[in-house]
Amino acid sequence: MANQNSPSVEAFLRFVNERFNDFRNRLAELMQVLCMNDSAEKARRAKLAFEAAKSLETALASQDRPAWLSPLTAALQSYQPDHPTLAQQLMQAIGNNCAAATNHQWAFDFSDESPFDFDGLYGRFEAESRIPELFDKLVGLLNEIVQSGQIDSIRVLHTLETIIATLKKNRNGSYFGVLGTWNFAGTWLKNIAWGTFLEIPILRVPVKALRETLEELDKEMGKVQTGMQTELHSQLNAEFPALEYRPLPLPAPLALTDESVIDAKAAPSDNEDR
Repeated sequence: MANQNSPSVEAFLRFVNERFNDFRNRLAELMQVLCMNDSAEKARRAKLAFEAAKSLETALASQDRPAWLSPLTAALQSYQPDHPTLAQQLMQAIGNNCAAATNHQWAFDFSDESPFDFDGLYGRFEAESRIPELFDKLVGLLNEIVQSGQIDSIRVLHTLETIIATLKKNRNGSYFGVLGTWNFAGTWLKNIAWGTFLEIPILRVPVKALRETLEELDKEMGKVQTGMQTELHSQLNAEFPALEYRPLPLPAPLALTDESVIDAKAAPSDNEDR
């Protein structure tokens, strides 16, 4: 891209960014109410997010529409709060695409310069990481929690099953697919489900292992992001802030304490006592 855009190009970029920011804001507002029981408010915010998505879509030529826009638009359009399948489809679309949408940087091709191969770069660093292994470990622990029969909330069970399916699908996915899955699963588990898990004594051992796995995966994601960031800096000979990694720390009020958890190596689980 040329160092200085023409006035027409600058006007177009402002036009797109206005619609993009509106969509991101409305999607964030929708995500804040998805775990509430207010169906009318969820439907209202989904409608606003859909309208913003369509506005952004119509502002772009088909070849300029990012891969995350179409699945989010479709899921928002069909969403019905009281329809389990459609509600699950929206949550899965958000899980798969939210991070990519949030971190998207517009880079329209106004020249013959070669683009960055994010997926190829990610594949190099991911191959040296424990990310696939830790995704598998998360799936195993979440399946253990689901199959324990101790979760009596249909909403929590339904979302756990969605997270498990998303983790399996994106285990070896693209850069944005893996990042989106991690943000979706990690944020929901840490901020929404943790209180439910801690209320059930029989789950203390798998929940302790779950917390450790989440922390390990957070570190691995940070390492991969740092490696990619360094490589991009080298290629550009300049700062590349878009890939700065933001860890997902375990909220202190919900953290497991030494007094509230059983050491899995030192003591048998409740299932083993039976």
